[in-house]
Amino acid sequence: MMHPFTVSALESSQALVHAADDMLERIDRIRARRPSPTGRVIPELDAMGKLTDLYIAPGTIAHAPSMQELVADIMAAIRDSTTDAARQHEIAVKETTWPETLRPQP
Repeated sequence: MMHPFTVSALESSQALVHAADDMLERIDRIRARRPSPTGRVIPELDAMGKLTDLYIAPGTIAHAPSMQELVADIMAAIRDSTTDAARQHEIAVKETTWPETLRPQP
């Protein structure tokens, strides 16, 4: 038979692991997709700000006024998506319910 403090510590650690796993699963599912100012470019970023996909509407490259304007459009969309991904990440962390420490009653 285990000491009540040991049982309590094991229960607390299991609850903590489950809460952390749930939070990490929510973070792994985050995808931010904010369109560019023209709406012709939509990047997809994960919760860590990594670019996972990039949609460029047909004809965007061929009809861009200049490559500098196209790059500025892409970069604006990536910045907005990065901000959104960070916001979603922060929400996932803040919404995590961490277990209270359980102590056996004497």
